[in-house]
Amino acid sequence: MSINLAGPTTAVTTSQLTAATYSFTADMANDLRSKAYVMTAAGGTQTGVTTNSVDAPKKVIFKKPANFQQPSQYNTVTGRYGRVPKNTTRIIGIGSAKVAANQVETIPITIDIGIPAGAVSFDRANVEASVAMTMMAIHNQLSAMLTAMYDGIY
Repeated sequence: MSINLAGPTTAVTTSQLTAATYSFTADMANDLRSKAYVMTAAGGTQTGVTTNSVDAPKKVIFKKPANFQQPSQYNTVTGRYGRVPKNTTRIIGIGSAKVAANQVETIPITIDIGIPAGAVSFDRANVEASVAMTMMAIHNQLSAMLTAMYDGIY
């Protein structure tokens, strides 16, 4: 299945947002390995939230590895691969917020998912569980993470 961020996303509730949903439109990516989407609509109760603009970006980029790699030669003496490179998928969020009147600053958000070469073929279930576990934990703790960023208590 190819990445295609379309339609409204699932509702999220935080201390400042009630049933927040976001709609995205495909955008030009900076390179051929990436897919980019800009937030074009915000649903739910999101007072003061802006959609993507040149001055205040709201963008998500999915970037695949440059070259998918395989493990190096299997060592018959040790029973291990000598080198297991990572095939890293990067998810980049470029948000923005005002720091003062008429002064917008970007909010860079980067998630790197480094899957060991060969793991998808040999142990796909644990690759999926590891990524799903992390994404679900972030989704589950979104409100707590935001509050921790505000008050500094984690």
